[in-house]
Amino acid sequence: MDIVDTYYSHIKKMLDAIVEGEKDNIEKAAQWVAQTVVEDKLFYVFGTGAHSIMPSMELFLRAGGLCNVQGIFPPGVTDFNGSPKTERVIGFAPRIFDYYGLEKGDLLMICNVNGINPMTIDAAETAKALGIRTIGVSSVEFAEQAEPNIPNRHPSNKNLHDIVDLNVNAHVPVGDALLDVPGVPVKVGAGSSYPMIFIVNSIVVRAIQICVEKSVEPPVMLSGNIKAGEGYNKKYRDKYRGRIRHFE
Repeated sequence: MDIVDTYYSHIKKMLDAIVEGEKDNIEKAAQWVAQTVVEDKLFYVFGTGAHSIMPSMELFLRAGGLCNVQGIFPPGVTDFNGSPKTERVIGFAPRIFDYYGLEKGDLLMICNVNGINPMTIDAAETAKALGIRTIGVSSVEFAEQAEPNIPNRHPSNKNLHDIVDLNVNAHVPVGDALLDVPGVPVKVGAGSSYPMIFIVNSIVVRAIQICVEKSVEPPVMLSGNIKAGEGYNKKYRDKYRGRIRHFE
């Protein structure tokens, strides 16, 4: 088996674990997301790490996805603008929540593959204090095998999956990278993006289906890169402009 086949087999193993073991949690999360559409509320998504921000980017104004998603994108989280590296800044989450207008009764998805860093834990605890319902998307295995008191851990040594109301396990091994290559002292081939993005899209597509089952029209976006896209999406842009930040 060549290295690409091996890489694929590792990715498939994680996706299989999600399909086989996380269906109930995905269903519950989707019910909560669908309810935000029914109640004409926003659904907040916060990727609290340099690469864990990708699921929130994936769901925000996405073709085939829900338009009522508010992605949360504070400065300093990603590696390309990570100065200061705010995923490690304690106490920043309450100011982020205030900026985006989160309040009691809202729904927040927190996506972080390791589920241990200061931004992640602060976000989960801030949400709990405010009465915000939380969905975590993280790897339980990663969090529980990561050492206590390492630089990227919140000083409480808490794990995201122990704080949120519901967690969908991404089944990513500790360290993220998957493959051994002779002559290389560490593993190669990051794996977390695939299961994390699969999970959040699975929640959204099921939520869309639930809306239809409830006879509620889901605000699904059409790609702006096809002829009908801009015209089709205008009703949603008109509806949510002024309610969603970063929405032109």
